[in-house]
Amino acid sequence: MKTPFDASPFFISVTAYYALSLPEYHMPMHTHDSCEIMYVTSGGCQVYSEDGVHALTANQFIFLSANTPHRLEISAGRPCAILNLEFNCLGRKQTELPLRELLERCPGFATWLEAGDACLIAEDQRNLGYAMKDLITQLPLAQDDGPELMRLLFSRMILEFLFCTKHSRRTQGAAYLKKACSYIEQNLLETLTVPLIAAHTGINKSYLQLLFSRQMGCSVIGYITQKRLEQAAFLLTNSSMKITDIAFACGYNSRQHFAHSFEKYYKAGPSAYRKLHARTLIPDTEDSRFLLDENGHAEKQKMY
Repeated sequence: MKTPFDASPFFISVTAYYALSLPEYHMPMHTHDSCEIMYVTSGGCQVYSEDGVHALTANQFIFLSANTPHRLEISAGRPCAILNLEFNCLGRKQTELPLRELLERCPGFATWLEAGDACLIAEDQRNLGYAMKDLITQLPLAQDDGPELMRLLFSRMILEFLFCTKHSRRTQGAAYLKKACSYIEQNLLETLTVPLIAAHTGINKSYLQLLFSRQMGCSVIGYITQKRLEQAAFLLTNSSMKITDIAFACGYNSRQHFAHSFEKYYKAGPSAYRKLHARTLIPDTEDSRFLLDENGHAEKQKMY
């Protein structure tokens, strides 16, 4: 639902809606040119999209942008009640809901439009379910009751939707980031790629990159490099391993690549860093050993 701004000639148009309780349903994969919000009021279902399989339970919803391939699956023996609303933004007047007016009432809507999420799953944090139910209930009567009711109900629904997505992005984003970082740190010796990490985390690679950029201040690859070099610095200062062995132990295929990356990050080559920071530990009890009794007192004994 990307829109050019100036938004003045555009209008929001509801294209489809339903409120159904389905005992079983198997929808074929399809697309349409409208955005869709599918809200589960009871039971559970699965929504299949290009990002994978999304399991939804009561009070959860999924947003699908226009032209996103998807299908709904409701398993036999597990009925599901759903509120569904589809809408788009047109350059011609087929509705009494101007986009500019909606943006004025809901300033966060413009930010959300520009983010362009293809698929978003979240939990109702406040009253989205009630707002969708009221809107769907009144849609058949909107023509008789006048356009203002439609404007108010749709604006209310969008405000509730934005509240949920904002809260969800904040909490889910932190969980996704923690999961990605943990996976990276546990697999530093493996070949790590952004698509691989995104697949393990359960989000698409663009969102993963965005999380690292916003919250970590670096790219995914930058974070991997940082963790590998931190491990290398620890080994340089706390072991007698050869620099070549440290390079391989930290996921580098050549000493030259390792040395170049290390110097770029620490402003000193591996050898110079080791000389500067290495801690020489020389334990020396001279010619004696010490025996500890049950109270922790030491008794000195000559060894020779």
